[in-house]
Amino acid sequence: MYCPSMSDFAGRTAVITGGSSGIGAAVARDLAQAGAHVVIVGRRAAAADAIVAGIAADGGSAEFVIADIRRGDDIDNVITRATSHSGRIDIAVNSAGVFDRMRDFNTYTDDEWDELIATNLTGVFRCMRAEIAAMRGGGGSIVNIGSTVAHRGSHRASPGYVAAKHGVLGLTRQAALDTPTTQVRVNSVSPGPTLTDMAAPLVAEGPEAVRAALTPLNPMGDFIDPARIAAAVHYLCSDDAADITGVDLIIDGGQLARL
Repeated sequence: MYCPSMSDFAGRTAVITGGSSGIGAAVARDLAQAGAHVVIVGRRAAAADAIVAGIAADGGSAEFVIADIRRGDDIDNVITRATSHSGRIDIAVNSAGVFDRMRDFNTYTDDEWDELIATNLTGVFRCMRAEIAAMRGGGGSIVNIGSTVAHRGSHRASPGYVAAKHGVLGLTRQAALDTPTTQVRVNSVSPGPTLTDMAAPLVAEGPEAVRAALTPLNPMGDFIDPARIAAAVHYLCSDDAADITGVDLIIDGGQLARL
């Protein structure tokens, strides 16, 4: 049984895009608690500053770098800031992304498509490229946050979102092929319905409403706690996962097993 240590990542530097909310924030707290210096990347300064303050109050080390992952210059600045702490990056978690709801193909616009792909796929590619370059030779671990829609279609998510998440899974596997030369492991985690701010309206309706809405998708009939996603990321970044690369870890309460 895997038992994470509170000092798993002491002396290591971790970059988390989208670290100011949801899964990214849970990952930031977890890695900081395990001793990493966490660099939170995002566009919402107030939310990120609150996460940084919370980590500091718990005795951890964190900083915020404002950046838009659609911009190459912003990504370069993140890498520069992160490496200035200890001279290198050891961990990168690419969690930043946007979501839009289902549109019919014939009404899904070029602007909607371009926005989703720019952030959820091209942005992830550019982050990975910079992260791998910074880790190359010295090794490291990258974990991309995917989705169960990387393995199926969706009546809820848009064409752009589903295509982007399929693409992230492909990037993960492709980058993992370079592990022998770069010494960088690349994996992904694909969550099912997760308890983030987006779920708040349904949660407010009570447990029965949650079960009714989720059981057709998720046999466990409940949202996944972001802390459980963070625990999976923790493992994939740890030395205990040294032989794991190119893997997508699905955490969905049995959703895909039902398909």
